[in-house]
Amino acid sequence: RVRNWTLDDSRFFGGGPVSVGERPPRMVGAVSALGVACGTLLAPGVSAQPAAPTAASSAPETRASSAAVEQPCPPTLSALSGVACDLGVQLGDALGRRDSGALVIPGPLQSDAQLERSAELAQRIARVVAGKVGGKAHGTQTTRGAAQLAARSRAFLFLDLRIAHGQLEVTADVYRPVKGFWARVRNPNPEPLKHAFTSRPLDAEVRSFFPTVPLVAGKVLKVKAPESQVLALGCGDVDGDSALELVAVGRSAIHVGRIRGGKFVASARRTWAGLSPVAPVPLREPIATVSISRGEHVDVGLTDRAKGFRFDVKLTPLATLDLPLPWPGNGCIETYQTLLGRRERPCKATDAPSSAPGYEHRGDAVAGASLIDATGKRHQYRALRAAKEERVDLRSDRGGRASLGNLGAQLAMGDLDGDGAPELIASTPSMVPAEDALIVYSWQEPAQPAERLRIAAPGGVSAVAACPAEDTARAYLVAAVGDELWLIR
Repeated sequence: RVRNWTLDDSRFFGGGPVSVGERPPRMVGAVSALGVACGTLLAPGVSAQPAAPTAASSAPETRASSAAVEQPCPPTLSALSGVACDLGVQLGDALGRRDSGALVIPGPLQSDAQLERSAELAQRIARVVAGKVGGKAHGTQTTRGAAQLAARSRAFLFLDLRIAHGQLEVTADVYRPVKGFWARVRNPNPEPLKHAFTSRPLDAEVRSFFPTVPLVAGKVLKVKAPESQVLALGCGDVDGDSALELVAVGRSAIHVGRIRGGKFVASARRTWAGLSPVAPVPLREPIATVSISRGEHVDVGLTDRAKGFRFDVKLTPLATLDLPLPWPGNGCIETYQTLLGRRERPCKATDAPSSAPGYEHRGDAVAGASLIDATGKRHQYRALRAAKEERVDLRSDRGGRASLGNLGAQLAMGDLDGDGAPELIASTPSMVPAEDALIVYSWQEPAQPAERLRIAAPGGVSAVAACPAEDTARAYLVAAVGDELWLIR
């Protein structure tokens, strides 16, 4: 039996420790699988361009069905709950029975960013992990050597904690007690019985231990847009590699890329003409929406076209949406004449039902977000603009309601300052592009939204998106202004 063999090389599988504890016959299969994986990664002649789908092809639905397998620890969990779930799956019953009195002991928390309450965060991590894997959280942080003394004759799980590059990283080692004086003399530093590693992006629960940062606009980076008329923007980690992708939807094509070296660099592009026929009755003023599920897919819809689609990061179609437009946050909506629907439904029958609140009226613009608050709970927030009244109505799954008047049809929602409460970003209703602006409101329920920021945007705003925070920095905005993309930190 091979025990506690560790690979920690950034060139393989994104880096991070990989533990192996298998019998030799099973190791043969594992090595064979590794050879196939490496052969695939190094295979020459693989085209980066996705194949164009045929109109009658059922392959996208097949791929979507196979991708809909339930994950034991979905990415929608909070950072702490996700870490505990991952460790529980990897460690199994290595700590023994839940009533065995085993300890979960946190080590010193290392961080590349300033923390206000490091010890308190380490204790919270230990409590959440202990609740998942069994055992009792130890009262204080300690070193690995001191943990053996603290555990005495009990099994214990030692947590090596680190915050780096916007990720919470936890390495966990299970130790069995070494009984007897001479046994401890012969083996003062026993090897761990089992090893596990996991990491999760920081969320508002973890960021609540960081110093608060005021919401102010930093430097604005302006780059050429991939199309002259961008109708919708989406920003998020589509493929789960901890790097954000920017999705730009135009009337002619969909683009996925990043802003590098002062320009938008596309990694994938797909034309609408090769995807869907023109809608039977397209709107005079087209509406497009984008919704990104982190680490899974991106949903895109355009009222010019008969169908909306679900893509991977390379814009390979995974499925056709059951409704034409995604509502950012969770579900999809239908169109009715010149307006959008008032209640969202799952984009696919295999999707989880939406817990977002509904509306009594239709509108011409929507926005939404699914956010983790400072207590680690996920909440749904939605915004719908009543066209004639130029009013944006806000709803939350906790029953919160609010309204803001005199706002335009470019909307986005997100957590810009990392406090777990949503911000609404909106354009003005001005018909003169030179007078347009971006306005940022913070909504701390049950209070009314408060204006926090106003940024002049001469040239006219045609789309806006809130990007989640990267590394330990705060989030930022991306807006399509005229024929440019503005990146606003």
